[in-house]
Amino acid sequence: MMLLYYLLAVPLLCLVSAGMYWFDKRLAENKSRRIPEATLLAVDLLGGWPGGWWSQQKFRHKTKKKSFRVKYYLAILGNIVLIYLIATGKIGWDAIREMGQDALR
Repeated sequence: MMLLYYLLAVPLLCLVSAGMYWFDKRLAENKSRRIPEATLLAVDLLGGWPGGWWSQQKFRHKTKKKSFRVKYYLAILGNIVLIYLIATGKIGWDAIREMGQDALR
C-alpha cells in the first residue's frame, strides 16, 4: 500500500498542489476570491508539498507571507511524521481513512 501511495498518490498530489498555487496566484492578480490557505496546506500535508514548493518558487507566490511559510513547513514536517508512522506500523491506513472521513463531516 505504501508503494502505491508513493507511485500514484504523491505525484498526483504534487500536480494538484502546483496547479492550486498557480490558480491561486492568478486569482490574486485578478483580485478574485482566493483558494483558502487551509486547502493549500491540506494538499501539501498529504504529500503534495514538493509540487507546492516548486510552484511557490516558480510563480513567486506565498513566499513572503511569514505566517503561511511557518504553516507550510509544519505541513511538510507533518507529512514526514505521517509517513514515518505508516512505515513503522504505528498507524494504519484504516485510521487515516477514518480521520479523512471525520474531517469531511
